[in-house]
Amino acid sequence: MYHDTSSVDNKFASTKKQNQRLIENFGMTYTSHILDQVKTLGFQQATVASISLGIDVLLTISSKGWLVQDAEQQSLLLEKHHYYGNVHAVEKLRQSIEIWYATSEYLRQEMKMTSPFNPVHIMSFSGARGNASQVHQLVGMRGLMSDPQGQMIDLPILSNLREGLSLTEYIISCYGTRKGVVDTTVRTSDAGYLTRRLVEVVQHIVVRRTDCGTARGISVSPWNGMMLERIFSQTLIDRVLADDIYMGPRCITTRNQDIGIALVNRFITFRAQPISIRTPFTCRSTSWIYRLFYGRSPTHGDLVELGETVGIIAGQSVGEPGTQLTLTIFHTGGVFTGGTAEHVRAPSNGKIKFNEDLVHPTRTRHGHPAFLCFIDLYVTIESEDILHNVTIPPKSFCVLKNDYCFEKHCC
Repeated sequence: MYHDTSSVDNKFASTKKQNQRLIENFGMTYTSHILDQVKTLGFQQATVASISLGIDVLLTISSKGWLVQDAEQQSLLLEKHHYYGNVHAVEKLRQSIEIWYATSEYLRQEMKMTSPFNPVHIMSFSGARGNASQVHQLVGMRGLMSDPQGQMIDLPILSNLREGLSLTEYIISCYGTRKGVVDTTVRTSDAGYLTRRLVEVVQHIVVRRTDCGTARGISVSPWNGMMLERIFSQTLIDRVLADDIYMGPRCITTRNQDIGIALVNRFITFRAQPISIRTPFTCRSTSWIYRLFYGRSPTHGDLVELGETVGIIAGQSVGEPGTQLTLTIFHTGGVFTGGTAEHVRAPSNGKIKFNEDLVHPTRTRHGHPAFLCFIDLYVTIESEDILHNVTIPPKSFCVLKNDYCFEKHCC
């Protein structure tokens, strides 16, 4: 068994960028027509697919039995170590949580290997609202739950919702579920009040005039070793230049020019000097904001209109995702979703062979003997006249049991 010690694409950012490109190339009216067609196409295809959820399509995982049995044996051994005083109670709790979380995660990986035409598989991996954790509770195991104080209960729920819960498991699951419902209610009101306060403090920020006449700005350059070109383009896009840009004796663009994608690409191609852009931080006014300091409006891709309440828009823009983030944690119904290192199990028991020169003997943080590999390690597992070849990624711990042997030159 080994676990990888190395650690998403932001879909929202990429969608926003695509929308801005559509607005730049086709204009607001045609872009709204395109988005309306995409919405209609989505509803049509969802209707044609006619995906439904029934109890027959909830296929249980065949390897669950021996995985749970193996985890129970590890828990029993851990209990014995604690009884004889070899392991502290806090360490026992932490190891127990890791054992059951690793088992639950392995079941989650097995769940991904079901038929891609299964309706549950289609819904869970479509990228829509549902996630793998909810399906895992249906066909895998509910796993570890939280108590009313948010602490982990070290007695896991081995059943899934397809099989049904025992009375004890049902009572344990009620703790986390009830806490999730109450916290959702409380935090919704907090998030709404946060949005109100954000709007209240910036409601006076209105675009009232075009320019205050100041020559100040902030300097931006991608060639100082600190800023990548991608971040450079994101910083410049939709801003307004505070100074003329020269390439030798030639003037590339003039002051007060709003910056689009084409202009950013020219800056990157010509590798111009550090570029000075206008920003509200260098504006003389303390009561409102000027057009040239705000730059383009993402709504229509042109300079912001006079009279626009940009402060209220900013407050609402921060408050909306803030509301969503406060509710995200409770969508799994009190199930523990903390992160531990990824575990991968050997396909079967047997003797393991690998090159001794490629690994370094060490111990895990719990004191168990292990081997650390820094490059790709090719391992052969012999079991009942069957050979399994496994590739272990770099920076992984190999945790082995009895009856392993070394070979100096193995594949």
